[in-house]
Amino acid sequence: MKRIQVVAGILLILGATLAIEWYTETRYPAQDLVMKGVPDLELGEKRSFSYLHELDLVGSTSYTLVEREADTHMLVCSTEVTNEGKRLVLESTLVFDDLYNPIDYSLYVDHQGDINQINVTFSESQIISTVTFANETVTLTDDCTGNVLLTENNMPGFWELLLLSAELQSGERYVVDAYIPQGGKVFELKFYVNPNPQTISVSGEYIDCTVIQESTLDLRFYFHEGRMVQMRNDDQDLTFTLID
Repeated sequence: MKRIQVVAGILLILGATLAIEWYTETRYPAQDLVMKGVPDLELGEKRSFSYLHELDLVGSTSYTLVEREADTHMLVCSTEVTNEGKRLVLESTLVFDDLYNPIDYSLYVDHQGDINQINVTFSESQIISTVTFANETVTLTDDCTGNVLLTENNMPGFWELLLLSAELQSGERYVVDAYIPQGGKVFELKFYVNPNPQTISVSGEYIDCTVIQESTLDLRFYFHEGRMVQMRNDDQDLTFTLID
């Protein structure tokens, strides 16, 4: 096949992809994600998920709302993973207000005894991150314009709380800016609430779930009766399933 034919074929595929994306955005425009308030979770209640990589159980992750004072809340998340004989422990804390706006965040990482930390503070105009890695400390500053939330890519507790705090309607698309500390920047997240329930197996029981898809990070969230029962990260072949 001639080179010009290959190039033409690639351009045709790219053109078709862009046309589909343009049609989707035009026909089904995304609206801003609106937060309705933090769900009334019981303080101290621990919600846990199994952590699977390529369908192998490698650990678990959990989250707990540990404090609620006036319009401020504190969320604590813990993850422990062992893979190929190597152990990784993550402990994070997020302080946020009633509309899930972040105030302060910290992450402690223990990888085989090597300790790394991230601390993030938020103001109306800036996000300041202090990263300590291999005994070196670096400070990063990002401009913050408009409403910015915070979540963590592979900690389901952050995602469950965020989505339970949002106003979502079946068949609708939503967009919101969120700072992800592991990525070190603000991402534009795009959600789609699938109007068609999907049946999945959780702890040997088949249940019908509402599926919420996030396209920027390629994530899927499965909700049943007000609880997130599963989260999937297809890019990294990770699955998190609720532990009763």
